[in-house]
Amino acid sequence: MFLVKDLPKYEAIRARATRYPEIDPDAVEAFLILMRTGSDVVMAVEKYFTRHKISHAGFSVLMILQRNPKVGLNPSDLATRCGVTRATMTGLLDSLQRQKLIRRESDRTDRRTVLVRLNDFGLEVLESLLHDYYRRVALLMAASLLPTKSNSAGCSRKSPPASSICKDPKAQ
Repeated sequence: MFLVKDLPKYEAIRARATRYPEIDPDAVEAFLILMRTGSDVVMAVEKYFTRHKISHAGFSVLMILQRNPKVGLNPSDLATRCGVTRATMTGLLDSLQRQKLIRRESDRTDRRTVLVRLNDFGLEVLESLLHDYYRRVALLMAASLLPTKSNSAGCSRKSPPASSICKDPKAQ
């Protein structure tokens, strides 16, 4: 998480170039904006998923399984695709199974292998989230990636309205 809310002005970054000649002020400014924006988006997405009683990691697993719901994946492959350890994946799968969103079953060709599949309820829960989720992502990206003339990096100095992801749709 990026903790700096008050980003330095371009002039302050440029002023450091006398002490640190390696500074590329445009690159530093773009980097800081990217870090601030990324942190805001991650926090907003986590809040959104928490409201829907699922973790971001759990959502990622469901999305991967949804790509081809009839074909299961073994936990090791899921861990690799999600970028987590196999132990972490085991915990994620235990949680998703307790929520009755997935099922584990033996592979028909090799009973030693366990395959994970999205079950009907998991697919239903995921589908109920996706329309709203994709709408919120579109709103966020439309508001945040439009180039501005205010700086040479081509992005706004303000963080995008990441809160648009986590606001209650009834309040909008």
